[in-house]
Amino acid sequence: MIRTIAALGAFSVLGHAEARNNLSMTPPMGWMSWEIYRCGTDCADHPNDCISEVLYKQQADAMVAQGFNTVGYNSIHMDDCWEEKLPPRDPVTNKLRGDSKRFPSGMKALGDYYHSKGLKYALYTAESPTTCGGYPASANHELLDAKTFADWGVDYMKVDGCGPADYYSHGYKAMGEALEESGRPIEYSCSWPAYINGGNETIQPFETFINYGCNGWRNWNDIQCNWNSLSSIIDHWGDYGSSLQPFAGPGHWHDMDMLLIGNGCVSIEEEFTQMAIWAISASPLIMGNDMRNVTAASKAILMNKDAIAVSQDPLGQMGIRISNNTQQQVWARVLANGDVAVGLYNKGGVPAPPPIPSGPCLEWVHTEGNYYEAAPATDNVGSFSNLTALEAKAACCADRKCAGFSFEGSGTGPASGFYKGNAMGGLSGGADGYTKKSCVPSGPPASKPADITVNFADVHLYGSVSVYDIWAQKVVGTFTGSYTAKQVPLHQTAFVRLTPLP
Repeated sequence: MIRTIAALGAFSVLGHAEARNNLSMTPPMGWMSWEIYRCGTDCADHPNDCISEVLYKQQADAMVAQGFNTVGYNSIHMDDCWEEKLPPRDPVTNKLRGDSKRFPSGMKALGDYYHSKGLKYALYTAESPTTCGGYPASANHELLDAKTFADWGVDYMKVDGCGPADYYSHGYKAMGEALEESGRPIEYSCSWPAYINGGNETIQPFETFINYGCNGWRNWNDIQCNWNSLSSIIDHWGDYGSSLQPFAGPGHWHDMDMLLIGNGCVSIEEEFTQMAIWAISASPLIMGNDMRNVTAASKAILMNKDAIAVSQDPLGQMGIRISNNTQQQVWARVLANGDVAVGLYNKGGVPAPPPIPSGPCLEWVHTEGNYYEAAPATDNVGSFSNLTALEAKAACCADRKCAGFSFEGSGTGPASGFYKGNAMGGLSGGADGYTKKSCVPSGPPASKPADITVNFADVHLYGSVSVYDIWAQKVVGTFTGSYTAKQVPLHQTAFVRLTPLP
């Protein structure tokens, strides 16, 4: 099933697995609700920010009004929690339904609204009895649900896991067949690989995903709105690039998850990096922001036509990290006309573990991930006798606002009681905590701006090469042998397009 175009080494024009259908010929582009809105359903107190037809219409309006659709962002992706919960299916037809209070016009009417604006309708379900948010899902109802989605005018389905893993092989195959039989071309995004094999991309059955009709899939961890999460995904793709690359191509893509650009939770330098690495890696460009409130600087990154051209290059070859996982890295992607897109990424060093928090306790246990678990020392137990175990742990911190203890579970177990040294400090009412940068213990700086060089021979270019700066959108000169991006800020990626000259 692997078609070889040429064999020139680890970085070259490679073959890729052939798609089962003619959908998703380039990585999808659009907007998705999950990153900001999650499963918010309180429309009484938050009428413009809950999962409802109001929210999705406003996001669609903003996408078109700001011109995002003119550069390729052409779909509105609804994530979890849209379904009517009780009864879980229509008592007469057994079909899924939208929540009648939050989607009073019905799910088809919402799709008609998107289509009237020239946008695609992207919806969500799961191969499990219920979704991750506890709403009705599609296990053992694939044929009926696929026909229902087609009748509503759905153009793209994200199909999550959220249930017993032993069902996935049957379920994802059944859903792929059902979508193909639905009478409507519906792009199929499978979250299957994110739930199996512990993120080891070397043993994932990618050919099976493709044979089952998947046009893309979430491979790994959900992205969270902070640099630690974003950079960990970049590291994952860099470490497994050679295993991932042959299975990305027209019709099927590795999905690195949503773009944080425009959320304000990472720096502008980090936004540049996400756009560059996502484009080089041929990942879908699905925004996870509030389209109604995107700053001009973030909008310029998202709408950079040269960056988008790299993402949407018709050759469809995924780029990879061609350097080691060092403080300064080189990423590269072969393009259809023989050019090479290069990202020069200043990852920087890894900060030292945060110092042990001060407080009245004598026992602190260093745990994996640079967390510290507080435990009242034996001499102090009496002082905490009227508190629960987690409250006692929180009391050990001198500044409770910075304790970072979650009093709720993660969804898979009890609260950890861990001190979080990763900018997620603060007493949390939820699993993820709140971003409180002022609470992060200070440590040595990771690194400073750096010069980063790409050697042209490493990307199979020789002789004179024209270098085009994608962020500045201009040619910066002609070079021989190598190009060096000067003083790339920490966490930023210089993004260039190399064109060999005659």
